Parts: sequence; structure tokens; C-alpha cells
Amino acid sequence: MNGSEALIRELARDLDPVQPIPRIRTVMTGVITLWLAVAVIGLTVLGLRPDLARAMLGAGGVAVVFAGLGMAGLGGVAAALAMGVPGREGLARASLALAILGMLIAAGVGSLLFALSPVAEARVSWTRDLACLVVAVLVGLLPAIGVVWFAGRASPFRPVIAVLAAAAGAVALGAITAGASCTHSEMRHLLVAHALAPAFGALLMTLPLLVALKRFRRAGRGQLVDSSSSSSLGDSEPRP
Repeated sequence: MNGSEALIRELARDLDPVQPIPRIRTVMTGVITLWLAVAVIGLTVLGLRPDLARAMLGAGGVAVVFAGLGMAGLGGVAAALAMGVPGREGLARASLALAILGMLIAAGVGSLLFALSPVAEARVSWTRDLACLVVAVLVGLLPAIGVVWFAGRASPFRPVIAVLAAAAGAVALGAITAGASCTHSEMRHLLVAHALAPAFGALLMTLPLLVALKRFRRAGRGQLVDSSSSSSLGDSEPRP
């Protein structure tokens, strides 16, 4: 082994083998398709709110809350994916900013609507709040796992933030689904069970998704090592 080969081995010793994920646009399409499929199944089971259009447009600001959730969902998913692709740091920062802005819009407008709601407004029970939160998390679970799986095939440069973005984004999409089936119009319920769902989901799902990310990365690394070993054995065989 000459000096150049030794230097290359020394420099590459601590590098993690990674696999580039497909194009972000392609993965985003797959994740959104997965969310829509889960949402359709969920809405088939739970039913669509009969007066959904009137509920969204009737009370000023309700549609803005769900628009914020949409921004948080798309931004969070895109940020988590971009953090696993070298050279896409700009997209990751922009997407993360979009997700944070969407969460702030949803929480801010939801808080304002709650503050302006009549004192005598009928209160929805906390069990109903919990039910909508559970729906949001369950609908967002598979998309979140999908995002983390794709990111784990590469090597996110900020894994904790990537997982937080994936969890919050996926649950934001789940909260939109929960809102489409929810028949409650009380503003405290809108704030707690829908506008704040991405924050609750991120707190709940981050640790399990971090564990999943490490396992996905370890599995991808093992496949790369096996592939490299097979390639090396093939190269070392004598040629006729």
C-alpha cells in the first residue's frame, strides 16, 4: 500500500456509508399519496362532516387554521427529506421555516378565535379533544415512518430536527383529516385538538422515530457493506 492509498483510507475511515434517497419531489409525492390513502380509509370509517364547507367558511379564521396546518404538513415533510440530501440545505431551511410559520399561524389564529369566542359557548369534553388528537396521530403515523425511512437511507445532517419536522408535519396532515370528520365547532376544541396537534404529535412521536431512524440507518449501512464486500470479491477473482 503506497502513501496515497493509506491517506485515502485514513480520511475515509470515519465516514458513514449512505444511500442517496430518490428525488425529493418523488418522495414527497409518495408520502402525500400515502397520507391521502390513509385519510380516505379513516374518513370512510369515521365519516365526513356533513357541513364541512359551511364549517370552514362560516366562522372567520377556521379555514386559516387548516391552511396553516397544510403549510406545516408540507413544510415539515419536505424539510425532513431535504436534510438527508447533500446540497439541499437551502431547501431544508426554507421548508422548515414554512413548517414553523404554518404551525404559528394555526396556533395563533386558533388562540385568537378561542379568546374571542363567547363565554357561554358549549364546551367539548376533553375525551373528544383526545379522540381527535389520536386520529391525527394515527393518520400521520405511516407518513411519518415513510419520511424517516427514506431519510434513514441517507444520513440527515440534523437527525433530531429532521425527526421533529417529520413528526410535526405528518401529524399536521393527520389533523387536517381529523378536522374533516370532526363535528365539533367549539373554539377551544379547534385550538387544542387541531391547531396544536402538530406540537403534541412531535412531542409524542419524536423519540420512537429517532429509534426507528437509527435502525433504518443501520440497516442501510449493512446493505452497503454487503454490497461492497460482494463487489470486492468479484473484483478480486482472477480474470481469464
